[in-house]
Amino acid sequence: MKELTKSEEQMMDIFWDSKEALTSVDIVKMQVKATWTNGLVHNIIRSLVQNGYLKECGMEQFGRQYARKLMPALTREEYIAKLMIQKSEGKSSVKQILVALAKESEDMEQVIEELEEIIQKLKEEH
Repeated sequence: MKELTKSEEQMMDIFWDSKEALTSVDIVKMQVKATWTNGLVHNIIRSLVQNGYLKECGMEQFGRQYARKLMPALTREEYIAKLMIQKSEGKSSVKQILVALAKESEDMEQVIEELEEIIQKLKEEH
């Protein structure tokens, strides 16, 4: 998995925060960044689609042209998890990463309860 560039991550934040699929036209209309030209938006989106971060989920007509509707192929949390595992390069186990994350929480009791629920769901799925 390729790590996102700053611009790609900013673009993914837009998609992750959206409740619905978006087109490049939607992104351009949002005027998220003054420096993002129409061409740059298309280039960033093309890169995200090619690298599997965005997936097509329909088409929308704008005048006489069509634009692809896109949505994230993975959640923000899935991306962060994959990135952390990739960066550990076998030096740390997933278990060690999870323990370190849990220790960062201020409410350890709540974390333990949530982890127990997650463990139960995982057991039921397998």
